[in-house]
This record gives sequence, structure tokens and C-alpha cells, in this order.
Amino acid sequence: MTKTIVLTDLIVKNVYINYEEQNVRVIYKMVDETSKSWQEGTAYFWVTMPENPTVNDFQLPTGYIPTLVQLQTDADQALTSRFLI
Repeated sequence: MTKTIVLTDLIVKNVYINYEEQNVRVIYKMVDETSKSWQEGTAYFWVTMPENPTVNDFQLPTGYIPTLVQLQTDADQALTSRFLI
């Protein structure tokens, strides 16, 4: 007997910023109408796309880059003032 599953939503579970690799890793899951999870995946948003991108690689919109850099700067300042000064 064949069963048809209708996926109705994609939910972003986690977002990880990797300043060294210059990408943002997004963990997501696809769910049905009852919110049952059927598939999880990982997507990468790059400042500069890799030479051989996969279907999971996306270009990070340039408008986000200044915000992510400012977040790194602010986090560095907050942690430095708490632990090193």
C-alpha cells in the first residue's frame, strides 16, 4: 500500500555563524500538517560561494554581511570587557 506524505512547512531549527569559514550553517526540518518531522537537512549560506557548490549551498545576501560583522565585533567587545578587563 502506497502512502502519500504532504510536507507543509520548513522550520529553521538552528543557525550557526562560522566567521573563519565565512558561512552560515542552517539546520532545518520539513514537517507535515501535524508538525511531524519527516526530513532534516543542512544548508550553507556563503559570503563567497564554493568553487563546486552543491544544492545545499546558497549565496549569503550582501545586506547581511555588515550585520554579521557587527555582531562579531559586539560579541568580541562584550566578552573582552567581561573576561579580560
